[in-house]
Formats: sequence, structure tokens, C-alpha cells
Amino acid sequence: MTRTSIDSGVGQLLYGLVPADVEVTPQARGLGDPLGPVTTIRHGDIAALVSETPLDVRLGRPEDLLAYRDLLDGVAVTAEVPVLPVRFGTVLPSTAAVTELLALRHDEYRAALVELDGRVEYVVRARYVERTLLTGVLAKEPEAADLRDRLRGRPAEADVDLRIRLGEIVARAVEAHRAADTERLTEALDPYCLAEAPLPAHHEQDAARVAFLVERRRRAAFTDAVRDLADAWRDWATVRMVGPAAPWDFVPSASGR
Repeated sequence: MTRTSIDSGVGQLLYGLVPADVEVTPQARGLGDPLGPVTTIRHGDIAALVSETPLDVRLGRPEDLLAYRDLLDGVAVTAEVPVLPVRFGTVLPSTAAVTELLALRHDEYRAALVELDGRVEYVVRARYVERTLLTGVLAKEPEAADLRDRLRGRPAEADVDLRIRLGEIVARAVEAHRAADTERLTEALDPYCLAEAPLPAHHEQDAARVAFLVERRRRAAFTDAVRDLADAWRDWATVRMVGPAAPWDFVPSASGR
């Protein structure tokens, strides 16, 4: 008997939503220790990818998040199946609770899966060449250049107020550059995608970080455009691309993202 009742202390960990005709391979494994098999719970035209887990499970290790992402990226990219990722760590108390969720928002989830069919996500990140960036900031900010000259050769612990002021000017200038370069990057790749979503910077030297929703049939054109952009920006920023992946940044809020 499958343990899914509240009394047993075992629930269903949700990974994502897929069309009801999707079959999970026996090799697919969920999170936890020991790793349990991933199965589907179906209702109508949709299904939830789930695995059994203790109701008091605590997830959050880097390897947990990586396994969660790898599972759904594999569904979206390798199996070429539309998938709606569910918020990481979502656990429902029983199979019945999962079925109730699917029934409650069936049409909404089905429409979202239809919309995402044949589409994947790429994230493009540009990171400034530090020396080039600093040279550009100093050229446009006379106060920063003056402060840099006054502080040259001084001990690191000296003139704290001046160093704080210099840091503020540089940070403000970098933020302005980042806003402009995010717009430039988005405009350059917009002809090759269906949608874009600017993302928060991960590093103080990030020039831009943007997610793009791309049709599978246009993947080659999109990646070629990213390579062209990287070549054009090579003296200003290093451009990197991650993907294809599940549409993490283009999932309707209804799925719990």
C-alpha cells in the first residue's frame, strides 16, 4: 500500500506539472534520503510529478535544489515536454490533496502547458571587464577620478570617508551602466525570442542578466545571436549563456512559483 495519508507522516513532494500522457522513466529519482522514485498523479489532461516524502522533510541543501532543477530540465529539454515547475519544497499531505489541486485549477494549468509547449528558457549573463569598466567610470565621473588620485598610495585604513564616497560614486555609475546594458542586451536578442525577463544581478560586476523564452525550432538562431553579441561586447563584458532549461522564469503564478 502506498503511504500517502497524514497519519503515516508521508506526503507527496511536488516537482512540476506536465501533460497527462507523460510517462516517467524508472530511472527518475526524487529528493530525500533514500531517493524515492518519481511518479505521476493524473487528473484530466494534466499530471503532477511527485515522489513520496516525510511530511516533516527539510529541503534546502544545494544538492537538493540541483536535483530538483535537473529533473525538470530533463523533462523540458531531453524529453521535450512542456513543464510548469512548482515552488521548490512544496509538499502536500496526500495523493488526494494533489488531485484536488489539479482539479481546482485544471483548465488554468492546461492552458499554461499548451502555451509553453515547444519552448525552453535560456539565461544570458554579461559581466564587465573590470579594468575597462573602471576606466569608463573614471572618464565620466571627474569626482571619482579626483578621489582615486588623492587616495593613490595611501594606507587602506586612511581617509575612510573619501573611500566611502568613491565607492558610492562607482556603485551608482555601475548601476546606471547595468540598466543601459540590460536594455541593449534585451533589444539585441528580442528578435530571436518570445519573451524576456530581466533578473537580479548575481555579482557587483554583472552588466546584465536576462532570461529568454525561446521556441525550440529557433534555438540555433538564438544561440548564434548570443555568440554575435559576445563577440561585439568582448572588450566591454564577458557574455555567457545557460540553457536550454525548463521555463523557470516564465511560469504563471498559479503553479506556486
